[in-house]
Amino acid sequence: MEIIGTEIPDNQKNNKKLIIGILIVVSILFVISIALVITIAYMDSKQFKFTIDGVAVSNFPEDLFIFEDNEVYISIKDFAPLLDYTAFNGGYGSSAQFSEDTTKCYIQNSQEVASFEMDSSRIYKTRQNNQDDYEYFTIDEPVRYIENKLYVAYEGIGIACNARIEYNQEKNEIQVYSLPYLVKLYTKAYKNANIKNSFENQKALLYNMLIISEDTGNGKQFGVFSLTDGKDIVGPKYDEIKFVESTQEFIVKTSNKKVGIITAKGETKVAPQYDGLKQIDRDLNLYLATNNKKQGIIERNGKILIYLEYDEIGIDLKNFSDSEIKNKYLLYDNCIPVRQGNKWGIYDKTGNLIVPIEYDSLGCVVGTSKNKSARNVITIPEVEGIVLAKELQLENNKKQKFYTVVNSLGRELVPLAIETIYSVISGGREEYIMVNNGTDYDVIDYIRRNSSTGTIVDNDENPTNTITNTVTDSITNTTEDKKTEQANNTLNSITTNN
Repeated sequence: MEIIGTEIPDNQKNNKKLIIGILIVVSILFVISIALVITIAYMDSKQFKFTIDGVAVSNFPEDLFIFEDNEVYISIKDFAPLLDYTAFNGGYGSSAQFSEDTTKCYIQNSQEVASFEMDSSRIYKTRQNNQDDYEYFTIDEPVRYIENKLYVAYEGIGIACNARIEYNQEKNEIQVYSLPYLVKLYTKAYKNANIKNSFENQKALLYNMLIISEDTGNGKQFGVFSLTDGKDIVGPKYDEIKFVESTQEFIVKTSNKKVGIITAKGETKVAPQYDGLKQIDRDLNLYLATNNKKQGIIERNGKILIYLEYDEIGIDLKNFSDSEIKNKYLLYDNCIPVRQGNKWGIYDKTGNLIVPIEYDSLGCVVGTSKNKSARNVITIPEVEGIVLAKELQLENNKKQKFYTVVNSLGRELVPLAIETIYSVISGGREEYIMVNNGTDYDVIDYIRRNSSTGTIVDNDENPTNTITNTVTDSITNTTEDKKTEQANNTLNSITTNN
């Protein structure tokens, strides 16, 4: 017998079971959805992300990046267009610029050019409007040649493209911030920023520094602000400030128009006492200093290496655009050409005079040569040679310019007896020719066949005749007739022995 009111209809029991089943299914689906969200989020976090100025980039070559351990290498020619640079094969400058050598390349925009070479740990940069002056940067990993493309570590491509590049291996993410983007960002954030009209000073942003200005009542005064800790590096008390990227230092100018050097730590390296300062070599810490229109060389700590008593230091490259000289102040990382009055000589990087100041010019200009393919020569890289010239008085009382070649240590390689020296491109390589009495001689071959004593060695390596090498050494203290005799003797001996 059932108690009235206690019986549950079958349909109610079924509904209860259905509701419980639905709740179980919903719970399972909820757990699955959470798991899916977590999985998707995890997979998304591991998926490679590449952004430029905060915008995701999805359309790029598959081999743009090569990942190895903790390093990422970037294809130079593929990356450059992403930051509005144009990339070219070959070296930059003179004839190298018109080659398609894939082991070299350069990139350029309207402001600057950066060049690379396979296996090199140096990147060279030059301004478009001043191609004589280079800065170079040493990177930890050399440029690599992979599958017919040049790659460089992201540190190097950041320097070349003037961009801040951040690689997060854990997040599998590369973020790129271009210089124009950073300029816009920081000029908006800092009202006293003063970088809009200076490309050099804009680049300080890449190293977390900002050039600022304040109106002091005597006009604008400039300083440097740290974006890292929000403190002044250089107080706003200078009439001008110029950022030197390769050393991350600042050339400052005072109200009395004197310039000095201040480091990124705010330390004074060179007190403001010069009319002008210009970095000529980063590794050697050398600066070209000018006072009262006289030039010299100082080290970064202010020590004078070459006294400020010269009218010109460095080579004028306007007649030697084919030379591929990257640093006109320091040849072969050792030689510093100087001019005092109308005479030239050469110092080495330690401040020693290795070629006396008695030559009338540097290099040989062959613009009037009948050989239209002849090119002017000032350096001969294969033997680290430098061409110098001196005018000698001949028997007929006429003066004639003769040429010599010295090496990077100042030692004479070719006697002062050559009528002209020029180069030609033959078989894809540059050949150097010297002319004596109307006869052409291969300069490299001549130098290699002569020992330090001037002995010519033939193909069988048997010594033959010896060249008289006395003109340059004794020219100073002889009469004009003796000078002529020595010059003629030297000319004749070269002709005879070659």
